[in-house]
Amino acid sequence: MSKPLAKRPRNLPCGRPAPAEHDAPKAAKLEEWQGRLRAYLSGKGLKYSEQRWKIAELILSTGGHLDAQGLVERVKKAHPGIGAATVYRSIKVLCDARILKESLSDSQRRVIYELFDDEHHDHIVCTDCGAIFEFHSEKIEAAQNAILEEQQFTQTKHRHVIYAKCAYKAEKRPSK
Repeated sequence: MSKPLAKRPRNLPCGRPAPAEHDAPKAAKLEEWQGRLRAYLSGKGLKYSEQRWKIAELILSTGGHLDAQGLVERVKKAHPGIGAATVYRSIKVLCDARILKESLSDSQRRVIYELFDDEHHDHIVCTDCGAIFEFHSEKIEAAQNAILEEQQFTQTKHRHVIYAKCAYKAEKRPSK
């Protein structure tokens, strides 16, 4: 039996490999989020509906970084009977339920959402193509903590986003 061919990584217009997409959540994680959504809705006296869960499930299964309009387009493609207003309301509910979170604004100032998780990371937004790259640096975290201590602040949260022009050169492109 032969192994399936590995997918070739998608490249950005500059030739840089596209950032890795988040893995689709496993069934157990989807069940956990569905339970979290049910509990949140019940606690707020809101109705759980299959339509609302279809929207949530589609968002959760895509992972990555998505803007609201992109989410509307994906939902309409998968579920043509669900309108944009329902998607926008669901985004708010999913954020309030700590399933989805506002992550950053892209170079066009659109709010970008990603799955809510406890694993901290920062972002680089390419101002040339709009790609979003995640990174984590202990050096940056240590420097931020030292500055907070020096200035006598206690951090409650932070968001570190770097907007940058791509410096990827043709010479750096992988050979085909």
